[in-house]
Amino acid sequence: MKTKFITLEPKSKIVKETVFTHFISGSKTVYDSIRTVNSFENVLHIGYDVDYGDVFKCWENDPNYFTIYFGTKGDEFNQ
Repeated sequence: MKTKFITLEPKSKIVKETVFTHFISGSKTVYDSIRTVNSFENVLHIGYDVDYGDVFKCWENDPNYFTIYFGTKGDEFNQ
C-alpha cells in the first residue's frame, strides 16, 4: 500500500519560467542561447515542434527585426 500525503493548506502554484535554449543567427546557424525571456520587449510563442521544442519570435520595437528562439514555454503565457 502506498501512503497518500494530504494537507489542509492551500496548494501553492509552481511557477515554471520560459527558458531559451537555442537561437538561429543571421547566418542561419543555430547557437546555444545565453539570453533570457526578459531580454526582449516582445516574445511571441509560435508553437511547439516535436524536434525543436517550443518556438518563439523575439523582438524589440520593430516586429520586422526579430530572432527565432527555441526552448520551453513557461507559465507567463498562461496569464
